[in-house]
Amino acid sequence: MNPADLPPQLTMRPRDFGLAALGALLIHPSEPTAAPEERFLREALAAAGGDDWRKHALASLDRDAALARARDAFGLSAIETLVLALVAAVEDDPLACRVIAWMQAPQASPRPALALLARAFAPLHESFSDTDPQRSETTTLHALAYGRAMRHGLLQSEEPNASRPLCETALRVPAPIAAALAGVACDWPGAPTPALWRVAAVPLLDTALADWARDLAAMPRSGLVIRSAAPHEARGLADALVRRLGAEPAWFAHADALPPGSEAWLVLTGRVPVFEIDGAPGTVATLPALAVYDGPALVVTGLDGGVRRDGPMADWRVPLPDAATRAALWHEALADDVLAAQAAQRYRAGYAQIGDHARLARLLGAGQATVDSLHRAALMTPSGRALDALAQPLSESVPDAALVASPQLRVELERIVQRCMQRETLHAGLGAAARTRACDGVRLLFTGGSGTGKSLAGQWLAQRLGLPVYRVDLAAMLSKWIGDTEKNLAELLARAEHADAILLFDEADTLFGKRTEVASANDRFANAQTNYLLQRIETHSGIVVLTSNSRARFDPAFARRLDFIVDFVAPDATARRSLWQAHLGEASDCSAADLNRLAALGDFAGGHVRNAVLAAAAQARARGARIAYADIADGLRAEYRKLGRSAPADL
Repeated sequence: MNPADLPPQLTMRPRDFGLAALGALLIHPSEPTAAPEERFLREALAAAGGDDWRKHALASLDRDAALARARDAFGLSAIETLVLALVAAVEDDPLACRVIAWMQAPQASPRPALALLARAFAPLHESFSDTDPQRSETTTLHALAYGRAMRHGLLQSEEPNASRPLCETALRVPAPIAAALAGVACDWPGAPTPALWRVAAVPLLDTALADWARDLAAMPRSGLVIRSAAPHEARGLADALVRRLGAEPAWFAHADALPPGSEAWLVLTGRVPVFEIDGAPGTVATLPALAVYDGPALVVTGLDGGVRRDGPMADWRVPLPDAATRAALWHEALADDVLAAQAAQRYRAGYAQIGDHARLARLLGAGQATVDSLHRAALMTPSGRALDALAQPLSESVPDAALVASPQLRVELERIVQRCMQRETLHAGLGAAARTRACDGVRLLFTGGSGTGKSLAGQWLAQRLGLPVYRVDLAAMLSKWIGDTEKNLAELLARAEHADAILLFDEADTLFGKRTEVASANDRFANAQTNYLLQRIETHSGIVVLTSNSRARFDPAFARRLDFIVDFVAPDATARRSLWQAHLGEASDCSAADLNRLAALGDFAGGHVRNAVLAAAAQARARGARIAYADIADGLRAEYRKLGRSAPADL
């Protein structure tokens, strides 16, 4: 039968029957001079079947799919469902606003009060009696005020006010829920719009996403924590996973509580909640309890911290791409076989990091990536920039000629370079014991007196490997608040792993010093902090360079966790001559005899030699001449004075 030929009450929407219920309250006869609002309500009642509106109203609930879904999911009564339809109509129907305001005059509120709704829908209550309608109205009012629709946020008080009587409380439906009931897709107001990584077409990721989608779809109320050092990578994977489930993500910036009514919105829209959590060592975030929503929930977070939820919760730590995948991603990003091969061998970047790195390299290379622009871009990627709050990028180039080292020290440093270059494949082919608990990280300790070149050697190592290097800011790292130091270190190491950056800890014994006997709560906390730092640095998959003036300042348990301990001894006369030559270059008039005299008389390491040469250069340029021996001697005497020592008389 053509729908146009059906009686109107068989095609009317539940909201129309809500308006008819208001029209049924008009007990006085109609007059020719009646207000337009009155005529509208009487027409709605007539279309609904007049006194039979109640029977047709109940039948209409099954014809509205969204409303029926809300009713069935939340166990709403017929009265609550019709009230929900009417109150939702206020959000998008100006005529509904107008007639409700007219019915409630002189309040003139477009949102219906509980008293009006109770009067209109009391005839549907099972306790309704024509002889005592007021009792039924009271029962209906309380059933609405404390019913499931209010409890789950489908209906909400417009302005909760303890001084206002309950019967005068106006109700509203959150706009996203009203949109969902109308079949319109929209985001929850105030929800974040996060930056997403466009997931690359990688077989390993594609397989992982397919497996997780299958598992989550098979298990009600399941969840997955996606961990990555790069937030946009974790978000992109979460978005891709939700869409594989045939849904859209609903982003929430906080996991402690959902906005009122948002769970109902999730149920009505079929959205999948994705919570973004700032995890930290020793912290456990508890996801909000979802009483009705039984779909999956996702969490995107960093590499540390726990997540708790009612129901099964799996954990996916996004791995770094293997060598073959990394090479393919670099080739796709650079479209240059030779450069892509070099980048894949040099930069152990994450999936998202590779694309970020390549785009920056093209920007720095005027549209064409080069070896140099790739190296400079390594400090500027989002992962690299994320390190800036806790570490200082060291962009100065340190060539071989700038590092003056003894033959024995040079051999030791070359061994370190070889180990770092092979760290990804070093465990392959070895025995089971070597492969167990294998970690790609390399941990170095450089010890020696001040100015012996420890930090310079760390920068030289980064130059040889072509990796960015960051000096850790201990002032930003350390905190008086319990747990903050561990959180800062965990965040730093996670970001460095993703950026494949070398971390340089100057005066590292400040962080990794000896544990003490426990005599107070402070000692116990300090030891617990040291324990965490030792364990975390052992599992770090990047390169860490620690420097200290003395090996004895470190906890004995730390030595086992180090791959190399290199002693930078004070230079002998031959090494000091090389230091003077390396710092002066061709800018001085010093003879070979002068250099020999400086090496013999100036018993200093490279740091003091540098200071003396800079002072001599300033003095020489002030008079417009080349650096003379006398300028250097003056600078050297200043270094002796700084140390409280007397300069040699023959200087």
